[in-house]
Amino acid sequence: MRLRILLLPMLLPVLALRLAQAAETVQLATYYDYVPWFVPGQPSAGLNARLASRLSEMSGGRYRFESVYIPRRRLDVLLQEGKLTMVVAWVHPRFFGDPERTRYFWTGPLMDDESLVVSPRAAPLEYDGPDSLRGKRFGAPGGHRFPDLEPLIAAGDITRIDVPQIKNALQMIGAHRRLDFTVVDRSTLDALKHEHLIDPALLHVASRPRTASYERSMLVPLGQPALYRFLQEAVVLLKSDSRWRAPPPRAPGTQAGRRAGE
Repeated sequence: MRLRILLLPMLLPVLALRLAQAAETVQLATYYDYVPWFVPGQPSAGLNARLASRLSEMSGGRYRFESVYIPRRRLDVLLQEGKLTMVVAWVHPRFFGDPERTRYFWTGPLMDDESLVVSPRAAPLEYDGPDSLRGKRFGAPGGHRFPDLEPLIAAGDITRIDVPQIKNALQMIGAHRRLDFTVVDRSTLDALKHEHLIDPALLHVASRPRTASYERSMLVPLGQPALYRFLQEAVVLLKSDSRWRAPPPRAPGTQAGRRAGE
């Protein structure tokens, strides 16, 4: 008996390793490479990483979720070719042309959000439907889609200027440079207000949102029904516990990563 007790501390890491090896690895992807969703260079930071960690805990060793970033253009190619094997978080069916929810599995909502029109405070715009943006220069991250604006962009009535990230568009708007407006989700704007290069006082948020409030869910490939059932059950439990969404407290003297939209 004493020998078993002595050996137990040595066996626990081995058992933990075997459990980890037995767990199925699932990539939990986001195509937002900025706060609050993902922080490049900081694998454990951002909402996507916290969601991956919480889902791994909830699976009881069945799954190990890994937070990854995938460019939107690459994601679209995988979807078109039917080669997507990962779960895509923080998205809505209309982002992927699946209003009937038949092309993919969709979980219940992780959170609610809304899309806003932001312009320079020195030249503010009030949004009243897509036609109110005619003749304007629009800054947006490359690859991101805006179905309601696409006809006007294709006709040349709105000039789209691609930027690396949404924070670049906000910086240009704050400096009243080249852009008349951008579109940003409220969750992202709230997070980016803390970026040292973005001054909220220089931005004007239109009183009317571009979209009504919508749900952010998870997209799961149709070929993974068991994984979908687990995630669907997990989302129900996550709704009653929002603590996982809160970032861990910062150590004194540290700063958030400086790298901070359908």
